[in-house]
Parts: sequence; C-alpha cells; structure tokens
Amino acid sequence: RIDLTGNLITEIEDKAFSQLPNLEHLFLSENKLVRLPALPPKLRTLAVQHNRIKSNGIKRNAFKNMARLEILYLGYNRLDKVPTNLPDTIRVLHLQHNNISAITDNTFCKPQDSSYIRERLTEIRLEENPVNLAEYPNSYICLRRLPIGRPYFGRVY
Repeated sequence: RIDLTGNLITEIEDKAFSQLPNLEHLFLSENKLVRLPALPPKLRTLAVQHNRIKSNGIKRNAFKNMARLEILYLGYNRLDKVPTNLPDTIRVLHLQHNNISAITDNTFCKPQDSSYIRERLTEIRLEENPVNLAEYPNSYICLRRLPIGRPYFGRVY
C-alpha cells in the first residue's frame, strides 16, 4: 500500500511504480496530477480523485490488463469521457464531478455480445457531469445496477 494523498504532486514518471509489481493499493488523491503514470498490474484499488486529470492523461489501455482492479476513484478531475478498456473485475467506479458529456453503448457493455453482463460492477457514480444518462439506455443493459447521477449545474473541474 502506498498513500501519497495531499502532497501537491504534479507529475509522476511512468516508471515510478515499475519496481513494485505486487502493489495492490495506490492512493494519489488530492494532488495536482494531469495524467496517470504506468500502473502496477496487480492493483486492486486506485484512488486518484481530486486531481486535474484529463481524459487524454489516461492511456487508452491503462486499465486493460489490470485483472485484479476492483475500486477506481476518478471523481473530481477533468475527464470528458469514461476511460476505456475497464476490466471486468471493477466493482466500484467513481466518475462524479468531471466533465463527461456523453457515453456510448460500449462504455460499460459489449453491444456485439447481448449475453455479456458486468457481474461485479455494482456502483457507478456519474453525478455532476454534463451527461444526460436517460439519453443512453442501451449503455446500461449489461449492468446489474444503474449509474448514480444527478443534475449537472454547470461546474467544470
């Protein structure tokens, strides 16, 4: 477990965690990060809320091979879309208070596979994003629970 919460960190080199392949819990909240570094493959918890991370600061396959990731806190950043290639192991996904304006049918689901169900994903927080969740009903057909969302009042983080 590494907790670097509240240290005003602005950047972390990609190789910073490369010698920690067994790291399971990483807390980088309340810093000034604009991008995520390369992440250890065995992470179970990643908390990076309250930073300045933009969608282009997360590599396309940043989470793809993280077969143990269960909790991902990305709320209170500057994301304009939901990260791609989220592993099926995710249970909790916090994306509240970002700038996410749209989602697609394959954001959470696999439209080409109608039998696909995200068994583990039980909590998605999307409140205070400028996305109207009602406009994307097919985006949730694989979920056991619907995302939590409340009206957007024009805040941009």
